[in-house]
Amino acid sequence: MHINGADVRMQGMIKRAQTALLEKYLKKFPVVVIIGARQVGKTTLVRQLLKDGHSYFTFDNEAVTLTAKEGPESFLTQAAKITIDEVQKLPEILSTLKRLVDEDRRPGRFILTGSANLLMLPKVRESLAGRAVYIEMEPLTIFESLPEKIKTPRIIQLLTANSAEIAWKKLNQFKPRRFPIKELIFRGGYPDPWLEKDDHLRQAWFKSYVKSYLEKDIRDISQIKNLPEFRKFLSLAAFRSGQILSKSDLARDAGISYSTAQHFFSLLQVSFQIFTIDPFYRNIGKRLIKAPKLMWNDTGLAIHLQGLNRWEEIERLGRAGHLLENKLAIELKALLSIFLPGAGLFYWRTSGGAEVDFVVQNNNLLVPIEVKWAEKAGRYDLRGIESFLKDFSSASPWGIILYRGKTLLRPRKNIFMVPLEYLF
Repeated sequence: MHINGADVRMQGMIKRAQTALLEKYLKKFPVVVIIGARQVGKTTLVRQLLKDGHSYFTFDNEAVTLTAKEGPESFLTQAAKITIDEVQKLPEILSTLKRLVDEDRRPGRFILTGSANLLMLPKVRESLAGRAVYIEMEPLTIFESLPEKIKTPRIIQLLTANSAEIAWKKLNQFKPRRFPIKELIFRGGYPDPWLEKDDHLRQAWFKSYVKSYLEKDIRDISQIKNLPEFRKFLSLAAFRSGQILSKSDLARDAGISYSTAQHFFSLLQVSFQIFTIDPFYRNIGKRLIKAPKLMWNDTGLAIHLQGLNRWEEIERLGRAGHLLENKLAIELKALLSIFLPGAGLFYWRTSGGAEVDFVVQNNNLLVPIEVKWAEKAGRYDLRGIESFLKDFSSASPWGIILYRGKTLLRPRKNIFMVPLEYLF
């Protein structure tokens, strides 16, 4: 199966996984906040659901921002229901919104979107506390991009299995669905470059995105005097996607102080360019690695920032495995937030080298997931999963190794080797 613009003729036809969640929240909460990186699809999602009597404004428009600043109450009461795009550009309006919501808590009254993480901005967090519910938009997932739709993602169905036998039965009920994993990693999940068939035009889009991000989003959040220094930091951080993070090493390689690196890192988090996966650990008597793993929010952008233009370069530099892990981290993060919002996503590694790429904690159930770029896997590839299942036997009844092979295998009673095509 080849994915291109012909499969999805326009962005609006891609039904986002967050659609049902937004519809549900609008019936219950007075304020729904949709956050995510610029160009990830927040505005398209909102406009698909707007009804008569629901007015749309964007603070990207300076005239709209000035009008709202001079008369916030009249601006917020000019229609029964209002959507405000890029609300982080005028956070002071939220004090008035807070008062209006306290006076009238009608469901669906306000939809706010932001390309900065409003939860990390103290004034915003305080104004919306107890009044708003949040939806984080991710780039397009593999689940969303495949033409054949199913109600619940297969990985989510599997993660509810509380025994090895139930998990194995579910896996055997799935039918493989072919998809071009290399292409999906290379294109990333931003809708515009995802739909673009021309590689040159796609790279031009990423170049424009980075320029806009540096000149607009970052300057809105924090004044940076040395943009070339920040751009270098971006590239070096992109090279570390899918790897355990050492901020001191990153600062040294970028030629900046640790405090500057910490500041730059926070900016990337606030603007949804990166996220981290924390290590999973309990007091089991082993020395464990406790630094987080760094993930980029979009593999296409991470590849562009590394200056890689062809998949052959990715393979030659040994980056394919890290990028696959990053892609699956995006997938798991997005789908868990929608379908299993109480679940946690971690990784596990001991100082002795035993490692599991992902650990999903769903209530009292722990599911270890190892990711392999290889089309075949041997006994050595089982070691991390075996060690984890032994250490957490009471909470972790089974684990899986995702790989690029074609055959569903059961090398151990509680370990399954699962082709990617079975779960997405």
